[in-house]
Amino acid sequence: MFQKSFFLEEGFEGFKRNSIGVSDTDIYSPEIGYGFISDELREKQELLKIPAVSNGFMPIKVKDRRPIPTFFKIDVPRQGNYLVEIEAENDGREALIFLERRRLAALEHFIGKKKFVFSVNVCDIIPEHKERIYIDKDLDVTWVGEGLKVLTIEVSETNCPTIYIAGDSTVTDQPADYPYSPGSSYSGWGQMLPAYLNESVAVSNHAHSGLTTETFRSEGHYSIIESYIRPGDYFFMQFGHNDQKLEHLREDGGYRENLTRYIREIRNRGAFPVIITSLSRNTWFNSGEAYNDLLSAYAAECIRLGKELSVPVFDLHEFSMELIKENGMEESKKYFHPGDLTHSNDYGAYVMAGYIAGEMKRVSESDAAPAYRAFKGMLRENVPDWEIDPELLKMPVLLTEEEAAPDEPYQLKMDKLSEIIKGDRK
Repeated sequence: MFQKSFFLEEGFEGFKRNSIGVSDTDIYSPEIGYGFISDELREKQELLKIPAVSNGFMPIKVKDRRPIPTFFKIDVPRQGNYLVEIEAENDGREALIFLERRRLAALEHFIGKKKFVFSVNVCDIIPEHKERIYIDKDLDVTWVGEGLKVLTIEVSETNCPTIYIAGDSTVTDQPADYPYSPGSSYSGWGQMLPAYLNESVAVSNHAHSGLTTETFRSEGHYSIIESYIRPGDYFFMQFGHNDQKLEHLREDGGYRENLTRYIREIRNRGAFPVIITSLSRNTWFNSGEAYNDLLSAYAAECIRLGKELSVPVFDLHEFSMELIKENGMEESKKYFHPGDLTHSNDYGAYVMAGYIAGEMKRVSESDAAPAYRAFKGMLRENVPDWEIDPELLKMPVLLTEEEAAPDEPYQLKMDKLSEIIKGDRK
């Protein structure tokens, strides 16, 4: 059984027998199998430039002051689930811990020392813009916080259920620039979900930008899940944003057929499907006078299918739409990447993942099958709201681009999006 312990601060030599002392100068190499990731190392190793097979962060040069993450990589012997125990010290300021491909594991404000325990899934993946499977046997730990010190890290193999996620760009593990700015970092809710879960379950996110219910299978992403999913695991799926652009994937046609096939196959493997309706866009008529719902037909089909096949449905579409309508077009921009109508930032994805966690709790308290009632025991207690600094919702100013190009008017973006959806389905 694999197990490794590291102490990163002086005074923790007695942390665990056979634990490994790590200094700031211990840079990762395959020969030693652990170490920090530096900008210089990233430039030398091509795999570190692919966010999906590294920690998910890419460096940029900015004018304004924002926090810089610390990256630590650990080689593991095989794909699977690992228990990660971290002891940290903080001064009360915001502290974030990410695991693997920029999946948020903890968002905390604490003073003094605190121990964190997570389960994380290490799994092969087909990165965006790539056509082959990349083997993954590395576990990435990233922490962000000006007052945060990670003192010890312990990694060991664990046997727990896995939530496999299928979907599009609103779900995927999105990369981010650093210095870190949560408001201007693209994020799918799938990479924020682990912050709401305890160590009794791990997340394996295989959603990717541009995917439909059809291309998730045809481009090979589903085959990876088929290779690793086990009885007792879960399969969360959210599609619609890209399906709606194609005539043969209409909600009552190919879209429904593909979802039905996934449900049947997942159940045949002894795992448990969950349908999630599409995240709503911040799209309006007449610059904010009335909301323009572009995904209602797909959400309604998910709900119908869930009732017919007795599959839990988390209606993220309804939740996000009501949230956007309540806030209005301008105020709702805080949930989305600056200038974007569709894709949430880290803050928005964190809010949406909170809804997913709430739905897991709701289903666990219903008359659902025992496997779904187990959701309640997977949820972390007292997960904090993200009290985000409004300045971090803005785009950072690049050193080489101090005067940003004028942005396209928001109404024009909404009109173009509507025309794309209408045009592609003619």
